[in-house]
Amino acid sequence: MLKREWKKITIGLFLVFLFILVALTIFNFQKESEDIFEDYTNNPPEEIVFQNSSDMTEQEIREIVEEKRSILKNFFENAQYYNISEVSSEYTKEDDEKYIVIDENFLNQFHTYVTDDVYGKYWDQLTEITPDQDVLLTSRVHRGPKTMFDSVYAESAIAMLNANEEILLLESATNERIVAIENIRLCPEGEDSICSRNDKYRLILEKVDNDWKIAEFTEKIS
Repeated sequence: MLKREWKKITIGLFLVFLFILVALTIFNFQKESEDIFEDYTNNPPEEIVFQNSSDMTEQEIREIVEEKRSILKNFFENAQYYNISEVSSEYTKEDDEKYIVIDENFLNQFHTYVTDDVYGKYWDQLTEITPDQDVLLTSRVHRGPKTMFDSVYAESAIAMLNANEEILLLESATNERIVAIENIRLCPEGEDSICSRNDKYRLILEKVDNDWKIAEFTEKIS
């Protein structure tokens, strides 16, 4: 009889202990959830504060950046590339999947929009080729990797693929250099829902011979 009483007491104490343990676990979970929520609301994401030490107004700077970005974007939207097998009989249809061909007119125009450093990054990937005599091209031509401009179209401050919203954020400006961020987004139109793409790319302009040129536009920062 005594053994049964002790067994009941032991089971009772165990159940009380188990109840206390569960209660403490629930309390700690709620406390942690409250702390997380409080930290988020009291420390929202840091906003960019535009630092302007130039002689230009913020509106003038914004117009310069938007103009230069728009020009470069339009250039790539209308760029003409050639199949290497149609330019030189030394290459086959299979080579069309390896290379693109661009002419010197493309390169010269591109160079007017970007700095030497940006231009050199693409120039270093090119090799001049000799077109067949019956190919009507008015300038020298070069071959490059098929993918050499893929990041420009998809992963840059002028991205055209998988994007339907563009937001310009100014970061800093002097009379010689402008630093901005282009927020490239893909969001459902007319819907209040999460965007499937929300990327930011560095967009830097530098003054070269009294003209603003793009010095960076493919660096992803988020």
